[in-house]
Amino acid sequence: MVLCVSLLSSPSVLAAAITTNSIAGWPQGPEIVDETGVLMEAETGTILYDKGMDQRMYPASTTKIMTALVVLENTEDLQTKITFTETGTKEVTPDSANIQAQLGEELTVEQCLYASLLASANEVSSQLAEFVGGTKEHFVEMMNLKAQELGCSDTHFTNPNGLPDENHYTTAHDLALIMQAAIQNETFREIESTQTYTIPATNKTATPRNLTNHHAMLVSGNPSYYEGAFAGKTGHTDAAKDTLVTAAEKNGMTLICVVLKSDNGQVVADTINLFNYGFEQFQRLPMTEKDETKSGGYAIVPKNITKDQVQVQENADGELIQQTYTWQNVQVGSAAVEKVTPTPTPQPEKKAPADTQEEPKPYLADSTLSLVIIGALCLLILIGLSAIVIKLKKKK
Repeated sequence: MVLCVSLLSSPSVLAAAITTNSIAGWPQGPEIVDETGVLMEAETGTILYDKGMDQRMYPASTTKIMTALVVLENTEDLQTKITFTETGTKEVTPDSANIQAQLGEELTVEQCLYASLLASANEVSSQLAEFVGGTKEHFVEMMNLKAQELGCSDTHFTNPNGLPDENHYTTAHDLALIMQAAIQNETFREIESTQTYTIPATNKTATPRNLTNHHAMLVSGNPSYYEGAFAGKTGHTDAAKDTLVTAAEKNGMTLICVVLKSDNGQVVADTINLFNYGFEQFQRLPMTEKDETKSGGYAIVPKNITKDQVQVQENADGELIQQTYTWQNVQVGSAAVEKVTPTPTPQPEKKAPADTQEEPKPYLADSTLSLVIIGALCLLILIGLSAIVIKLKKKK
């Protein structure tokens, strides 16, 4: 894996341009100090900002977003208790984020998820992996399969917590795709938006553990709090430097921001700048009628763009029409729309022109006249016959 090491280690290779700034008519994005970054709209997957988003990087503890997603998708009862083994407790070290879990201690899956996501506890993440996957190694295989399922094109995990490993890597874009899937889970959103959480005393501890969300943008009262931010994960190792994944919602539009490798504490400031850029410069533009739309139906475009400026490509798919929306050759949305069969308009009954219409025949009058004539003839015949009979009698 020499190639992997060189890609992840060489600053000269990692220097990245903001490629979205080269799109004609695209709002110019801000400069960020992080090595790579992406701003993606969550519903359509539209990329609003791209600075080296497909370059391979170390994720550090933002890995735990995938860990939580796999746990949530493979656990029926979050109140199930987990007993800590050496798999987890061996990672309770002074240089590793932890909650000092003890051998034989029992915590519920839910409590472990809070400890992993809010406190970034490495030993808890490993113990969750063993519980769900049977072994930590099998759980990591589940993580990698999930990454493939989500369309992550350059991601490989070797552990569930993001501890340093040259074969543990991802990209800003892949992390955005993972976050896109995770925020569709209501439990994940609930945990991530929690500012403080208390784990009560356990079978091994006499006092409760009070956890605080490490993500400053999610904590009200913090100078870095960002209105609309509802989920996210911090990360840091010596190799990865600072990493940050965040989701925020305003005006019906949800954006996901990922910034990777900053060694000067600018990940929060850069994320805020990118969110402000996205929410101020772009709009969620309705493209279809709601009652006919099965999915999608929106385009994410600059605020000065109107519906008639967006190109629409259609492909029939059974009972649906698949629409793809593009602007400046950038895909900005899609939709699945029901086929609509037009209802035929009733046509009025055609009538002949007034001057060619035939006058109705007086059938009743003609019949009556015929009867009168026939009756008169019969009467005359009877009179004639009577006369003949009378003459014959006189002759006798």
